[in-house]
Order: sequence, then C-alpha cells, then structure tokens
Amino acid sequence: MKKWILFFSIIAISSGCDRPKGFTLKKITSHHAPTPEWEVENTMSRIELASLIGSPCHYLGSGNHTYAFVSDDGRVVIKFFKQKHMKTKTWADSLSIPAKRIFYPMGKIDRRMKERQDSFSSYKLAFEKLPEETGILYLHLNKTDTLNLSLTLMDQNGAAFEVSLDEMEFLIQKKATLVFQHLKDLYKKGQSKEAENAILSLFNIVAKRSQKGIYDKDLQFFKNFGFVNNQAIEIDIGEFRINQDPLPTYEELKILSYQIRDFLKMHAPKHLSEVENKIADQIEQYK
Repeated sequence: MKKWILFFSIIAISSGCDRPKGFTLKKITSHHAPTPEWEVENTMSRIELASLIGSPCHYLGSGNHTYAFVSDDGRVVIKFFKQKHMKTKTWADSLSIPAKRIFYPMGKIDRRMKERQDSFSSYKLAFEKLPEETGILYLHLNKTDTLNLSLTLMDQNGAAFEVSLDEMEFLIQKKATLVFQHLKDLYKKGQSKEAENAILSLFNIVAKRSQKGIYDKDLQFFKNFGFVNNQAIEIDIGEFRINQDPLPTYEELKILSYQIRDFLKMHAPKHLSEVENKIADQIEQYK
C-alpha cells in the first residue's frame, strides 16, 4: 500500500509541473452533461448569433470565473467558463475508493459542485432578470447539438483555436469600457456633465438590481462595472445571489458612494461636492 501511495504521489506532483499559464483550450473544456436546471430561453436565432460574434475573437482577459474574448468588430465579448474550479471528473476516478479518497478527497468534489451551482445560478439570474443592467445578450450553460457554429479564438500569444459552440458553456455580453477608465477620460476632456450622468446611471442600475431582490457579493465599481454609450452596466456577473436577508438598497448605494468619493478625490476633486450632492439625493429616495 505504501508503494502505491508513493507511486500516485509522484504522479500527482508531476501532473502539476509545467502547467501552461493563461488561457488554454483545455481550461474551458468541460465534461458536464446537459441538465434541465441550466436550460435558458435564448430568443436570438442561430443566424443572428453567428452575425453577432463573427470570427475570429481575440483574447481580452481573465476574470474570477471566465476567460473573455472580444469580437473582431469590438462590439461584444464572449466569455467561456473556467472549468478548473468546477471540474468533478478527474484522473483519480479510475482509482479504487480508498486510493481515490487519499488523492482526491470527496470534499473537493463537493466544493467544485457548489462552485458550479453558485456560478451558473448567478449568470442565469443575470440573463433572466437583469439583461439591461448587465448587457448580457446570450447564455449557453448546457451542451447542445443545434447551433452548428464554430468560432476561432486567438489566444494571448496569437495562436488560433477552433471551438464548437455546441460543446462549450459560454455567454455573450456587450463590450463595455471599464468605469475607472471611462470616467477618467471624461474628466480629462472636460466633460464633467457627461461624467456626472455616467455616475448617476451607475447608481441607477445598482438600485434596480437591489430592488429586484438580487445582491452582488462583489460590489467593486472600479473593476466590475463598465459603460456602453455612457450608460453603466455590471460586467462581472458571477457573484449575484437572491438575497434571503435583503440589504436595504440605500445601504448598497452608500457602499458604492464611498468608492465614487475616493475616485473623485483623486481624479476630479473640484467636482466632488457637486457630484456628492447629486448622489445623496439619489440615495435619499430609497430610505
């Protein structure tokens, strides 16, 4: 038994060496069977979908839950789920139960199942309840055999990968400019009124989400929000939860206001007082 433990320990350690960093096709490939729980009703036709994303799509970046690629025309982002933290089939599946429990504790499987449950639930919430607030256009959580579409992905090194969309779990979202960069650009150009309107639209979408009883566990405006035509959308949508113990809307808006205040102090101090007054008026509506 000790020899087997040593043997499998060497395999486990070796398998962790020289793993490629960044995006690889393997990291977005899953072995999950379709389930009714993750069915969603997409109204977009196959032809419209093909026209929307085009090909190729270029690597944009990596978030907590997804790898993002931008369409060739820059209009939309297609995000593929990171499967590492949701994988429940492993190299240890072929081992006997005693060995499997040693090398791959069942607690890890349970955590990964929960990760997938929480993540997919959040994206489904966004698609069904918050499409305007998140800019989500298409959601595909189950493998299918009806799309018959392939897509070329260009990775961070310029290498091309062909993927079958039927075989992938993915979502498509409007391409937005991150809040921090957008507001900095507006103030730099002297467009303070446009910046003020953008900030107020940010508070508006947070309020609309909160009023629907949906809570964001990761409310960080500088990385989780963006703007499309000066209107805010929430772009990181993997941490939404139905709020069993609702945080009052004005409390969420207050948390957001502290972050906006810090931004204005650093990048547009002369507009701080005016914008703070507008924000205070907006928060007051929800007390």
